[in-house]
Amino acid sequence: MTTWIVLAISILLVMMALATVFSRSLASAIILLSTLSLFVSLLFVILAAPDVAITEAAIGSALTTVVFVLALYRTKNAACADGKAPKNTADESSAAVREILEVPHA
Repeated sequence: MTTWIVLAISILLVMMALATVFSRSLASAIILLSTLSLFVSLLFVILAAPDVAITEAAIGSALTTVVFVLALYRTKNAACADGKAPKNTADESSAAVREILEVPHA
């Protein structure tokens, strides 16, 4: 019975990991990653490793989620702090490369 539960949770973990990777918004990716970590700690409890489960729940789920949410909050505020959108450096880089390539070489 335990084998089937572990297998079901493992399949759920893989699906959650893929959903996290292909998520379009950072906030939903953070929520999915936190939920993934909670299910990993549940898996550790089922596998009779309570010390690892507590560590995973405390650090992997709680602390990491708080750090990610704070980072997301601070980066969203930093982009709007001066009222300007951040520059797109990829466009500037591609323009610089085009200028270099268009210059005739001696």
